[in-house]
Amino acid sequence: MDIEKIKNKLKNLPQYKNISEEELTKKAKEKFEKDDMLSKLTFCRDDEERKFASTLLESYLGECSFENSAERDTLRQLIDLEILVERIKSVLKTEYDKANPSIPLQMVEQLTNLNGQILELKEKLGLSRTDKENVDFIKLWDSLKKKALKFYEENKGCNTFKCPYCQNLFHLLYDKRDYKEIKAIWFRGTHLYNERLMKLYHVGKITEDEVAEVLGVSKFYVPILYNDIYLKELKESKIC
Repeated sequence: MDIEKIKNKLKNLPQYKNISEEELTKKAKEKFEKDDMLSKLTFCRDDEERKFASTLLESYLGECSFENSAERDTLRQLIDLEILVERIKSVLKTEYDKANPSIPLQMVEQLTNLNGQILELKEKLGLSRTDKENVDFIKLWDSLKKKALKFYEENKGCNTFKCPYCQNLFHLLYDKRDYKEIKAIWFRGTHLYNERLMKLYHVGKITEDEVAEVLGVSKFYVPILYNDIYLKELKESKIC
């Protein structure tokens, strides 16, 4: 649609009924340039994003005038990037609202990179005002990312678990397909214990102090293990 056709449409609107021809031409030119810019956006895929882009464009045009084609191209690039940011934020918010949210780190990194590019383009166009909502959102996800990485670093070697039914401890091993459980040889129930170690102590091959040193406990703990667990199990095995 050319400027003359836009002028004819504007003339029929109540708000433009009493303005001068010169002012009407100016309004028509502004609308033509705005529509032209919106039609050339790369990432605007639906009415909702078009509305978002239109609001952004009006806001930026209200702050600055973009006289040459290079500035208008840069403005289009800026709005395109902001559309992508909103799209990623929408996905991340949906993920975060789940009962057991996961953190798609690749998306967070993309979001961070896009916001960096947006700030650069804003500075280039003289629009250096920081978008507080974007900054706050990035801070939130950076915080979640740090928490997730910290949890991984602190727990990546932790594969000993207590059974919620029998209260015994067991290990989980990863075999490239799934985890499988194996008997925890250093525990008996919830007590730190090793049957082979106690057998060597029973036949006199190692001392009480050596057992305590291997287990990393006080030597006073050894007789308790020996009498209450080893001898009791030895007696029961002979009865059987």
